[in-house]
Amino acid sequence: MDNKKSLKSVLLLSLSAVSLLLVGGVGGYFLSKSINGLDEDEQKLIEEYRILKDDWLFADDSDSLIDYALSGLASGFSESGNDPYTFYTPTLEDQNLSVSHLGFGITTHAYDGGFYVTEVHDGPAKGFLQVGDVLYGVQRGNEEYRFFPDHSIEENTSYLSDSAYLTSPYLFTYVRDGEEKTVTLRKSNFEEEIVQVLEEPSPENNRTLAIRISTFLGEPSAALDKLLERYSSQEIDCLVLDLRGNTGGYVDECEKMAKLFVRKGQLIDQLIDRDGKVLHECKQESNPKYSFPEYKLIIDSNSASASETFALAMRAGTNSTLYGLPSYGKGIAQNVRTYSDGSTLRYTYAYVYGPEKEDEWMYGEGEDDDDILCIHGKGIQPDVLFDTDYLWLSNTPRLSSSLSVSLANQNHLLNLLNLLPLESEIPSSYNADYHFHDALLDFSIYIKNKYQYDTSLNLYQENGCVSLPLENKVSKESYDLYLQYYEKLLKEVLDD
Repeated sequence: MDNKKSLKSVLLLSLSAVSLLLVGGVGGYFLSKSINGLDEDEQKLIEEYRILKDDWLFADDSDSLIDYALSGLASGFSESGNDPYTFYTPTLEDQNLSVSHLGFGITTHAYDGGFYVTEVHDGPAKGFLQVGDVLYGVQRGNEEYRFFPDHSIEENTSYLSDSAYLTSPYLFTYVRDGEEKTVTLRKSNFEEEIVQVLEEPSPENNRTLAIRISTFLGEPSAALDKLLERYSSQEIDCLVLDLRGNTGGYVDECEKMAKLFVRKGQLIDQLIDRDGKVLHECKQESNPKYSFPEYKLIIDSNSASASETFALAMRAGTNSTLYGLPSYGKGIAQNVRTYSDGSTLRYTYAYVYGPEKEDEWMYGEGEDDDDILCIHGKGIQPDVLFDTDYLWLSNTPRLSSSLSVSLANQNHLLNLLNLLPLESEIPSSYNADYHFHDALLDFSIYIKNKYQYDTSLNLYQENGCVSLPLENKVSKESYDLYLQYYEKLLKEVLDD
């Protein structure tokens, strides 16, 4: 074992608490001040830092001792399970708080060994690729053609994201409606599409406008406002806002968006610290810019943080109905501190409370005297619950990477078999007479019947792992079903 690397790992734990004393201007203060003025724990932390900095055998100019200390403290909370949202990164960009990126301008999902295009942003691919295209291979510059299904998803992702090829042309092969096509793209800067029209109002859909909001990073409130202004001359009886997969973002963006709709005087949110002190409160101070007869919001277990706060404000402050699946349950807020060297600490500092709906029933909150609730660790229960939890189908099970297939991935295959139209009956759990191998065989028979080729001839690789072609088909069948349920839920909301 590399002793130096091992000691670095130990340092993440042994120096973890040093970071709060050594950040920004605070660090200069403590390092210059006599440690006699500190309590015993603080003295121990400073002394340990100085000892390792000055006397550690493996310390050299390339070792960033303070980075290890800062990262160790923050990651310790995450590893302990107490707070995965507090962490330190060497740069602000590493915090992933931007909707500006460098790349091809598409969002993709693992699919049949390739990449299914789920979103096309305002960037290099716009006008060339569209949602539903499947990328199956690429030629980068003058290199050999790379057929994606011959490699793992991790290998293909790493290949496409290699920063050494920023100016190289990428000639992609993709399939659209069963026809193979090609397109050449180059990486460049692009902005995520954060609001998107899913359905325009018409007499056939009872004048319903459906919009997807993908994040509360960037400026989604302004983007939504601008989009709604385009429809100002049309009569709209119902506004559908799809928040599925929206993991949140900035609290102030959530507040700005809620103020577009909620009635005057409505509480939008409160931020409350660990001592119960209200740090921040937001209320609607004026009449909303938009007022529609009916609102429908769609949530799922990937709707979190700011999107949940927004949903609570809409339920209490408008004529809204929530559809879908229970939300994630992140009712806490983070602050970001960026230091002079660009390094950044994100830390949790408050609980987020939202308003109760009148005659609220969630968790018995309607029986309380107060009019706010925090859904942290609980989530929001939709008013109309969708009949199937389908989100697990969007996961990409790893079956071919090692001999030891995780129980979760084994169960993914078994649950998938129970949703597919198979000729034989599949048990709901593995037992003495039905093993993982039997599930693989049944799936291969299904694939043979559907695609007219026999995958049972290569269930396994030479090293004994599950074959990559079979894993690729699991990802395809899973995501096809996911898309079906995703559209089914949207259709149910629109038709309700």
